[in-house]
Amino acid sequence: MDSKNLSENPNENPSGEGSRLWSGLEARLRARLAGLVENVEFHESVTTTQRRAHQLAHEGLLRAVVAAGEQTEGRGRAARRWESPKGCGLYFSVLFRPALPPSSAYLTNVAAALAVAKAVKSLLEVELSLKWPNDLLLSSGLKVCGILSESAIQGGTLDYCVTGVGLNLREPSEPLPPEVARRAGWLCSETESAKLDGAKLIACVVENFFGGVALIEREGAGPLLGEYREKCVTVGKTVTVEAGSETFSGLCVGIGGDGELLLETDAGQRCFHAADVLHTKGGASFTHTQAESVGPVPWYNTNGF
Repeated sequence: MDSKNLSENPNENPSGEGSRLWSGLEARLRARLAGLVENVEFHESVTTTQRRAHQLAHEGLLRAVVAAGEQTEGRGRAARRWESPKGCGLYFSVLFRPALPPSSAYLTNVAAALAVAKAVKSLLEVELSLKWPNDLLLSSGLKVCGILSESAIQGGTLDYCVTGVGLNLREPSEPLPPEVARRAGWLCSETESAKLDGAKLIACVVENFFGGVALIEREGAGPLLGEYREKCVTVGKTVTVEAGSETFSGLCVGIGGDGELLLETDAGQRCFHAADVLHTKGGASFTHTQAESVGPVPWYNTNGF
């Protein structure tokens, strides 16, 4: 393993000595998630939490959480790089094995986005909105969280899923590149983040997430997509959609029964299951899903890692 486990040296933490965010996080998170997951790991620095979670899946674990203070090779949709500054956010991946057909695996993205929004509202009293497919935004439109989901299929059945969450907490002391800084939002100040209980926030997200996945397993897409539509600010906006090498502009008129974006264009209505979406504001387009943006960009890889 290429990372140092902070539970072995609790005085070394990326957010500063005494910070509730990181100090003893693994032990506290393990206690909060007892009975829900088989394994919890926290690393001061790791290439990607996704990669480690995939390793645990190949070792046969059913459920696990891997968190890190920094990722050195963070990636997002289409293998784009994404930034996870040391000590400035919560970066974690959840391994799980849902009882779902491969065609419904995308719904775990929806469950994850809603889980983060509920946890942030409950613990930080900050209301986040959703930008299709699952970026989380402040009221200012700045991105504070992204989600990256991957799955592995064996013999036509869904073997396991790994969902990664990158949540921006405080602005780093080192300046970010301008193209990142103008799009990235932060949930709290440096002082506030030092008082934040990182284990409690991650545990709340994971608990909400597993509850959402269980709801999908019991009742299908309907209830969860209903919640998603209520929080999705893309609906009703003029947007530009980049799908592969093609670009489309129009009005987002809704979210379909499979979670797809419904776009009304001059040539008629089109639907998109995976794409980059740019909200158009005042005649100019802006997006939070570029390669340099802070937080992972949604990507579902049905071939696994």
